[in-house]
Amino acid sequence: MRIVILTSSYPRFPGDGTAPFIQSIAEHLFKVGHQVEVVAPYDADLQDDKSSIIKAHRFRYVWPARWHIMGHAKSLKADVRLRPAAYLLSPLFLLGAFFKLMRVTRGQKTQLIHVNWVLPNGPIAALVSTIRGIPFVVSLHGSDMYVAQSNPVFGAVSRWVFQKASAVTACSVELLQAAQALSAPPNIHLLTWGADPEIFCPKPENRPMARSYGLNGRETKIITLGRLVPKKGFEVLIRAFALIAQHHPNTRLIIGGEGPIRASLEALTQTLTIPDQVIFPGRIPWDQAVDFLSFGDIFVLPSIQDKHGNMDGLPTVLFEAMACGLPVVASDLGGMKNVIKDQENGLLVPPGDVQILANTLEGLLQHPEQRAYLGNAARESVVSEHNWGAVANKLTEIFNEATQ
Repeated sequence: MRIVILTSSYPRFPGDGTAPFIQSIAEHLFKVGHQVEVVAPYDADLQDDKSSIIKAHRFRYVWPARWHIMGHAKSLKADVRLRPAAYLLSPLFLLGAFFKLMRVTRGQKTQLIHVNWVLPNGPIAALVSTIRGIPFVVSLHGSDMYVAQSNPVFGAVSRWVFQKASAVTACSVELLQAAQALSAPPNIHLLTWGADPEIFCPKPENRPMARSYGLNGRETKIITLGRLVPKKGFEVLIRAFALIAQHHPNTRLIIGGEGPIRASLEALTQTLTIPDQVIFPGRIPWDQAVDFLSFGDIFVLPSIQDKHGNMDGLPTVLFEAMACGLPVVASDLGGMKNVIKDQENGLLVPPGDVQILANTLEGLLQHPEQRAYLGNAARESVVSEHNWGAVANKLTEIFNEATQ
């Protein structure tokens, strides 16, 4: 099948951590026999990536280059509100994407459009679909539905898109229900994402990384990775770690990633008198994520619903940590509960509960045999079920139904 993937975020250079899962979807659809091309916005940080097997068509919508803030996690401030400039740039973005998608679908003789994020991409796909007579399928990821639910105009636009879509996929029950409330078609599918277990796998001890973090290699390392924004729940994790840090002086908390609340998180470690046990290494390039994750002993995904109502759908770092054989502690929120079977391939905790998270981490620190059991089971879950090959096969079934 000839498929165009329309997305507002896509890796801009080798190792970019901006929506690498979209590239993974595209590459694995290609591997199962589809012809796949991508339409995505231009970005000032864009570099040519000759290693990718997928042709990406970038569209400009404003000059100078630095004003390209639509997509690539730039249009939302701290993942909770649209930047004022985004409202001004939206018409230009929509026009640029529309004309690029029209040209690409004509040249490829596209049979299906796969739209990622109903906003801002859904209206573009719906128009091209109507003009070209091409069905489109929408995949939801979280921030798009938050915007749709928080603004009546965006909600009405999303409703119109859903009414025209041939199918919709959602990576969590909450997203599925939100889409249904906005008139999503009957054929809406709960589809969890995955990781590549051949890329993300356990690795031997990384002594250079230990030295770079000032460690001697004998510490127990609790790690996490993500954008430093409120919905990730890193404040909860730091507070939970503070409750056990005194009893485990040889344990370190390593929080990988960058974002607007980094300074406040660092200040919190000072307030709780644990700055020497918490490490902020900064941005972790995606092509180094496997080394970072394998470096840990316990992985925590402490996501919460922030005060604005925004929350994660299903971060792919969860699958990547599982594939690396780490015991995972995750919030019972969003799509996490559809992946983690509590006490079987990971541990679920109530989102935002500092004490329970601390107790859970304490238990894992005291029982290395449980860490080993959960880590092995987590990896097996990715190898057997939660991998990009399985996702590509499921999407193929959905696409075949949509084009019949």
